[in-house]
Amino acid sequence: MRVQRKILLGFLIIIAITIPNGIVGFLKVEQNLLSIESNTKSNINYLKVASHFDSLAVLMRYYDEVLTQAARNYAFTSDEKWAATYFESEPKLDQAIQDALATGSEKEKSIFSKINDTNILLVKLEHQAITLVKEGNAEDAIKILESSEYWDSKRVYRQALIQYSEAKGIAFDQIIDMSATKVDDYTSKINSLLLEIQIILYIGIPILVIIAVGLSYFISHSISKPIRQLHNAAEQVSRGDYNVRFQAQKNDEIGELGQKFQSMIDAFKNSLETERKLAVTQERLKTEKLAAIGELAARIAHDLRNPLSVIKNVSELIRIQYPKDDPRLQDHFNKLENSVQRMSHQIDDVLNFVRSTPLEKKITSLREIIQKSVDDLDVPTDITIIMPSNDEKIDCDDQKLRTAFSNILLNAIQAMPDKGTISIKITGYTKHVSVDVSDSGPGIPENVLPHIFEPLFTTKQRGTGLGLSSCKNIIEQHGGTILAKNNPTTFVITLPRI
Repeated sequence: MRVQRKILLGFLIIIAITIPNGIVGFLKVEQNLLSIESNTKSNINYLKVASHFDSLAVLMRYYDEVLTQAARNYAFTSDEKWAATYFESEPKLDQAIQDALATGSEKEKSIFSKINDTNILLVKLEHQAITLVKEGNAEDAIKILESSEYWDSKRVYRQALIQYSEAKGIAFDQIIDMSATKVDDYTSKINSLLLEIQIILYIGIPILVIIAVGLSYFISHSISKPIRQLHNAAEQVSRGDYNVRFQAQKNDEIGELGQKFQSMIDAFKNSLETERKLAVTQERLKTEKLAAIGELAARIAHDLRNPLSVIKNVSELIRIQYPKDDPRLQDHFNKLENSVQRMSHQIDDVLNFVRSTPLEKKITSLREIIQKSVDDLDVPTDITIIMPSNDEKIDCDDQKLRTAFSNILLNAIQAMPDKGTISIKITGYTKHVSVDVSDSGPGIPENVLPHIFEPLFTTKQRGTGLGLSSCKNIIEQHGGTILAKNNPTTFVITLPRI
C-alpha cells in the first residue's frame, strides 16, 4: 500500500470514531444550554444591580468602617501605623461620596448628601481624637470616640446607606450573599453539564486512544523500518563502505527512494573507481616523467660540474697572477665566482632531488645542525639570524638535515633583499620536536603557497624549483612533516623525538 494511502486510512478511522462521540456530546450540550440560557439574563441583571451597589454603597460602608477602626485602634494603642491607615483611607471615602453626588439621580443625591454631611462630622470628631493622642491625651480621645454624638452620627450614616439599598430593592446585609448564591447556582449548573459531557467522552476516548495507538504503530512500523534501513545504508556509505545493497521490500515511495539510492551508490562507486584508476595512471605518468627528467638532469649536472670546477680554479689562478689593485678586474672576478657558485648550488639542488640514498642516522644536537647550516651560507650583514636558546637531541642524518635547513634559510635570506630578521625556535613535545623558521619578509602569495613544495615549481628567475621539494623529501625520509604559513612567513618542521 502507498504511504499516502496508509496515512489517509488512519485519518479516516480516527474520524469515524470521533464523529459519533462529537455528535452525542453536541446534542447533550445543546439540551443543557437551552435551560441555562433562560436564566442567564435575569442573573446578569441581578449582578448588575449588585455591581452598582458595590460601586457606591459598599465602598462608602467599607471605608467608613476602616476610618472608625483605625481611629479607635490609634486611640487605644498610639501605634502610628493606624494613623497612617486613617489618613490614607479618608480621601478615598470622600472621593466615593463626591462621585456619587456628581452622577446619581436627585433622590440618590439627597441620600448621598446626608451621608456626606454625616461623614464630615464623623471625620471632625475622629481628627480631634487623633490630635489628642498625638498630644499624649489618649483618654480624652477615647471619650470622643465613645461619645453619644459620635455613635449617633454613625447610626445616621448607616441609616442613609440602608435607605439607598432599599431604594434599589436590595437588602443591605444580604446583597453580597445573594449575588454569590446566584453565581454559585449558575456555576453548579455548568459543572453538571461538564460532568455529563466528561462521562460521555470518557467512554469514547479510551477506545479512540487504543485504536489510534495500534494504528499509529502499524503505520509507523511500515514507514520507519525501510527508512531505518535506508538510514543505515547512508551511514555505511558515509564511512566509505560502498558495498551496500539496499533491498526495497515495499512497492511505495520509500521503496522507490531506496532503488534510486542504490542506483546512486552504484554510479558513485563506478565513478570513484574510474577516478582512482585515472589518479593511479596520472601518478605513474608523473613518476615516470620525473624519473626521466631526474635522470637527464643528473647526467647534465654531472657533466657541468667538471667544467665549472675548471672555471673556478682558472679564475683563482688568474686572480693570483694579476695585481689586486685593479678594482675593475676584481669586480669581474667576483661576478665570475658568484656565477659559478650559483650554478653549483643549482646543480646541488638537482642532485639532492634525484639521489635517494639511505639515511645514516646518529644522535645529534638539533641546534648544532642549524648552526652548521647557518655557517654554510653567506649571510648579508644587514640580516640578523636569531638562534634558538634551547636544544633537543634527535636521531637523524645530520648531513641531509643540514642541507634541508640551508635551503630553507637561503630562501628566507633571498626573500629579504634589503634588511630583515630570521628567527629560529625549537619546541619539544611528547613525541616530536618542532622547528619554526620565521622571517620578516613580505610573505608568500596565497595563490603560490599551496604549490611551493611541488617539484620544478619556482617563482624565481634563477631557481630550479627543486630546493623546497628536496627539503620535503629529506624531512619525510626522517618521518617528519614540513609546512609553510604567512603572517609572518614561517616554515614549520616537525621531526620525531627520541
